[in-house]
Formats: sequence, C-alpha cells, structure tokens
Amino acid sequence: MIFVPMLHYLQNKNSFSGNEDGMRYLITPGKRSVPDPDGGEEADPALRRREIFPMTEEGRTAVAQYLNDAYNAEPERWSAHPSILDCEPWTPPAPEPDAETQH
Repeated sequence: MIFVPMLHYLQNKNSFSGNEDGMRYLITPGKRSVPDPDGGEEADPALRRREIFPMTEEGRTAVAQYLNDAYNAEPERWSAHPSILDCEPWTPPAPEPDAETQH
C-alpha cells in the first residue's frame, strides 16, 4: 500500500517523496517551484507523469488511488528493481601506512 501523508502535512506546503519497490513519486502541494520537479536527470522523460489533484481530503484520496493504480498496472516491473537493502554494507578503506612509521 502506497503511503500518502495526511492532508494537514500537504496544506503546510510540505513536499513528500516516497517509493514502492522501484516506483518513485513526489507529491508537491500548490504552485511551488522545486529545484528538480521532473525527478532527476537520470529519469527517462517518457516515464515521468504529472497529475494535478485538489487540495482536499478527496484529492488526497485520489492521489493515493492514482499511485496504487499506477503501481498495480505493472507490479512485475516495479518488483524487479533491486532494493537498497539488498546491497552490501559499506566498509571503510584500510588506513594508509604513515610515511614516518616506515623509516
């Protein structure tokens, strides 16, 4: 189930980004410009969608339904993306030996 924040959160002009498997989404209330409204240079412009919903509880429900419908239309596509949780944990590189201790 895709999470959409409460209406009060959006009415305070807070943007919300989330993902469900590999499907990323950004909810931006009102006429507010953000540095990257199209989802980054890496995103294929043909895959981007932009929809406008009213700032009401019905609009918030419609956003949730729209996102769920978009996800359920191609669930195998979204579930095929690897999760960030599947990668190996980062380990720091080994410290370099000091030049003074080698003499």
